[in-house]
Amino acid sequence: MPIFNDFLSSLKKDLLDFAEKNINEYKDELLKDGNSFLKKTRKDLKRWTAGLTVGLLSKDDFEFLVKGKKDLAEMIALKQKGLAKVRLNKLRDGMIEIIIGSAFKSFL
Repeated sequence: MPIFNDFLSSLKKDLLDFAEKNINEYKDELLKDGNSFLKKTRKDLKRWTAGLTVGLLSKDDFEFLVKGKKDLAEMIALKQKGLAKVRLNKLRDGMIEIIIGSAFKSFL
């Protein structure tokens, strides 16, 4: 599915931009954690973006489903750097919003 692969490429660029703006000193760790999350949720994201594209899922449905997976974003690499839990949660939530926004740009 070339469109999904384009979405992943765009998403990785968006995550890099997010990392550079919010946590540049740990951007490699954020990207590692983001890639880990994408690997864990790839099948779901592929299915959900397909549903979003053909109208089987609304924007709200898609957002709900992605946010429901945020516990899989364990942020292990950033935890190892000793970031506070509040900051980790903010970064994780930001990463989830980037995924949702990138999907809307790519598929709607």
